[in-house]
Amino acid sequence: MFTNERGFTLVEALVAMVICTIGLVSMAELMAVTLRLQQLGRNSTAAVRLAQDKVDELMALDFPTGVGIQCGGSLTAPMLNYNDDPQDFNGNSQGYQRRWVVSAGPDADLRLRTVTVRVIPIVTDNRVARSFDLTTIIRGALPGPC
Repeated sequence: MFTNERGFTLVEALVAMVICTIGLVSMAELMAVTLRLQQLGRNSTAAVRLAQDKVDELMALDFPTGVGIQCGGSLTAPMLNYNDDPQDFNGNSQGYQRRWVVSAGPDADLRLRTVTVRVIPIVTDNRVARSFDLTTIIRGALPGPC
């Protein structure tokens, strides 16, 4: 008696399992990359916000007397009055350092200064956090030496 039963052979089942395993491992790697990129985006947004906050603080200072708005500073090394560690409302570090450089603006008669703020993450993994530079021109109410 001959039966017409059909099914998968062991080799076909093993090949299907290998294909499924490759697909699942690829999806897991894709999830890891997606999480890293999402973290990088969140940290980049925080860095931009912190740089803009510092520019706003510097704009509120008076050119002739404001410490930190006088010409000087360094983006590569911390200098007195030209760097800080931003903190949240509870006094906890936000995980970044800020440094800024102030230089004479394009027209001294208009009381302009060029400001570059660098936000540096404490985390050194470039896959999730990177430094950010913001350069802008600010104007003071009174002219000051530069």
